[in-house]
Amino acid sequence: MKYLLYTLVDISNSGKYHHVLSNTEKLKEQNFNTVLQTIGLRSNISSYIHPAQIEIKGSLIGFTTDEIIRVWRFDFETERDDVFLKEDDQVGTLKDDFNLVPYIPGLDELMEQKYSVFSTFGDGKNIVFHCFPS
Repeated sequence: MKYLLYTLVDISNSGKYHHVLSNTEKLKEQNFNTVLQTIGLRSNISSYIHPAQIEIKGSLIGFTTDEIIRVWRFDFETERDDVFLKEDDQVGTLKDDFNLVPYIPGLDELMEQKYSVFSTFGDGKNIVFHCFPS
């Protein structure tokens, strides 16, 4: 299965070795590692595209705003289908697993968050997931 993750949190991945990164790059990399490890609770990622920063109308991707927002898009695939299925929601367990996981704030995010945790439910959500057949 192919998955898309959109988040307001800076999860930039430099692809560089840790010892050559600046302090800010290391913090961004830690947020990306948090994403990988949270996904890895249920499945191995078989392939992915490094997160990309984009600007898009929030309501087009599942946020509750019609404004143009800056988000990080992360595309990945898992080795098994329906691994995140919960009831009729193809990404149901991803929402459960990510909800309230802490992240490092104050990087290149535009929208200030009240708490430094991923939020997957309600109007204050800062991460959304989509699933597509391979």
